[in-house]
Amino acid sequence: MGFLVKGKPLSWKESEGVREYVRKHGVEQFIHIWKKNKDREDLDFLWGDEVEGFLCQLTEKEGKKAIKLSLRGSEVLEKLKEAEKEETEKAEEKAGCGTCPPSVIFHPEYGCFMIETTPSAPYGGFVRDLRCVEANMRLRRAKVKEHLKTGEVYSTMTTYPLMGVDKFTLPPHDPNGPVAKSQYVPDQLINPHPRFATLTANIRTRRGSKVDIRVPMFKDKNTPPADTEIHMDAMAFGMGCC
Repeated sequence: MGFLVKGKPLSWKESEGVREYVRKHGVEQFIHIWKKNKDREDLDFLWGDEVEGFLCQLTEKEGKKAIKLSLRGSEVLEKLKEAEKEETEKAEEKAGCGTCPPSVIFHPEYGCFMIETTPSAPYGGFVRDLRCVEANMRLRRAKVKEHLKTGEVYSTMTTYPLMGVDKFTLPPHDPNGPVAKSQYVPDQLINPHPRFATLTANIRTRRGSKVDIRVPMFKDKNTPPADTEIHMDAMAFGMGCC
């Protein structure tokens, strides 16, 4: 999810006076970078990957099982970052073209239930580097699991299937918050970094309305006749996908 810095993002109204400046200088910077690098030749082919996942909490009460979206992603991420500091220097010392990245890096994402993972250094351009990918992905999952509570699961499914259904988060929160103004999802599932809430509010303000996503429903014999589509009204239904 890009580069995050501390600061106060501008609301859509506040950005009115600087939008043209940003557009103009964005184009100028792109042209400058292109001219500087268009004849560049690199001997080493470096590449990497990015995997996102979300936290779920499995519960069972009186023999009835349930699953909720755990909003502890930011808390778990902080613990992972603390452990990451000690490993970064070692990773930089050992990293190099053609060697397996010795560790991983964890990043925040749109939802505070999400954790993004990447290798701590690029893979090289050799066949042996392909053998490093699965091992590094296993390492990421193992490190996340070290900080999970009993019953918590780190899933790399694309979408949490019950997003927006009843009280689907843990802890539970009510929808219709001031940021997303969604009738399905609460603002509390948005990452606490101010960039994400501002992004959500700005898109709604610029549009002049909430996001309006309507997906035709696949119907079988168990589908109520009145149900014809799935309605989604917030960025969380897209940005909250892994």
